[in-house]
Amino acid sequence: MKYIVQYAALSMAMLCGTAFLSGVLHLLGTYARTGQHTSLRRVSLSETLLVGGGCLVFARIYQLMLRTKSDPISKTQTQIKVLHLGYLLAWLCVLFMVHKMNLGPRPVPTGLLVVFVLATAAAVWSGFVLRRTLFKKSADALPNNLGEALKHWKGAHFSGFSNAMSITVLGAVLKFIGSSWSVVGIFFGLSLVFLLLWGPRPMATNSVPPARLTA
Repeated sequence: MKYIVQYAALSMAMLCGTAFLSGVLHLLGTYARTGQHTSLRRVSLSETLLVGGGCLVFARIYQLMLRTKSDPISKTQTQIKVLHLGYLLAWLCVLFMVHKMNLGPRPVPTGLLVVFVLATAAAVWSGFVLRRTLFKKSADALPNNLGEALKHWKGAHFSGFSNAMSITVLGAVLKFIGSSWSVVGIFFGLSLVFLLLWGPRPMATNSVPPARLTA
């Protein structure tokens, strides 16, 4: 399971990096050659937002790295915050790629749309249940087993981020099938709402002895 998570994180990082680099190249390529003449190419708003959002994310990650303390809880909190920023960047990259593909609308069967709605409801339910269960296990493990508590605390956040991001994937698939932005935008909007709603939360350390915090 550990290696699956690592490969999934690596794949997501490669996807985000490719999309971000594409946006940078589009933004820098303001001049396009037409025959022997050079014409000014307008930079779209989506390209500007992607590059600007990516720069803000990387700046925030750098800031978090500078503020990280040496104790296990602070390190874990920083890892979760960086992971959260990565998911937000992935959301932005998927939105950018789907927008740039400029796929035309096609008729989508109502039954298929209902399946996607049910899948979204299942992702939201799964996120709520897994987060609540793992946060409870994390609290129960304190103060006797800090390592176990941190593992469940990270798992709760990862479950929430993944379930929220799965709604984005469903929206992207719907767009590929042929749904209009009026439908797909709801999926992307819900995904972003839950990514923010299930953002990093502090760990209760009142019951942890100070000696354990620096272990």
